Amino acid sequence: QSQVLLALMVTQQGIPVGYRLYNGSTFEGATLTDAIKYIEQQQQVDQVIFVGDSAMLSDDNLSLIEQKGKKYIVGARLKNQGEKIKKQILDKESYKQKDGLIYKEIALENGRRLLVNYSDKRAKKDANDRQRSINKLLKKLKKSKNPESFISNYGYRKYLKIDNSQQVELNQNKIDQSAMWDGLHGVITNMRQTPVNDVLDNYKGLWQVEESFRITKHDLQTRPIFHWTPQRIRAHIAICFMALVCLRHLCYRVALQYQKLSPEVIRRRTYTCTTQYTQTSINQLPVCNSI
Repeated sequence: QSQVLLALMVTQQGIPVGYRLYNGSTFEGATLTDAIKYIEQQQQVDQVIFVGDSAMLSDDNLSLIEQKGKKYIVGARLKNQGEKIKKQILDKESYKQKDGLIYKEIALENGRRLLVNYSDKRAKKDANDRQRSINKLLKKLKKSKNPESFISNYGYRKYLKIDNSQQVELNQNKIDQSAMWDGLHGVITNMRQTPVNDVLDNYKGLWQVEESFRITKHDLQTRPIFHWTPQRIRAHIAICFMALVCLRHLCYRVALQYQKLSPEVIRRRTYTCTTQYTQTSINQLPVCNSI
């Protein structure tokens, strides 16, 4: 069980400016109301654009943001759209191309826009990921064809079919249907007049938050947390957040004055330079004759 749910707020440069802690059992999509209240009370921001992945995609969340007069860009679950919209998404010939971007815009209810873009690079990755899953599945099928061994794994189950005799085999039809969605990614937004390129660029800024979480988890080793009382857990997170602020500021300054480097590269170079400097200083110490 997760002890806490950590929500981060960062600038476009990835510098942390605030965080919130929630009980570990809190659903991520239910934190939006408190986040809006926090920003309005604590942060003097002229314009707010909520950018979130598909976990934040629910009609209640989108309606709440619209009621507050805010803008949003949220990842779309393309395969969960209605049949009419899915047909439009998969009609590749109707896509437009501009400035290297292949995209399509579909009008939704309540003045919302569904923006779908296609990327050859993403298509290759999707195909490779699927083939890896199929290869693992084939190995597992050689060991066992017991249906019960595949039920709990959706990554396996979605490419399988089980006949009346309880025989398990690959479902080529499902594999072909999955391939039709390769390279496609979509977002839903209420920014009606904003150019498609600008909307997608804003959505790409989501990686700044994701990178901050990765640094928090791995470079700073915030978890696991061995404290149990609320006060000590909050203190632990506060210390880790201050470390994150210092580290992100360091990365930002290095990028401005030199080039973008990861925290791990900076750590290794700093350690090497410090070791060399210490060794040089020791070698330069005056030699004292023993008496």
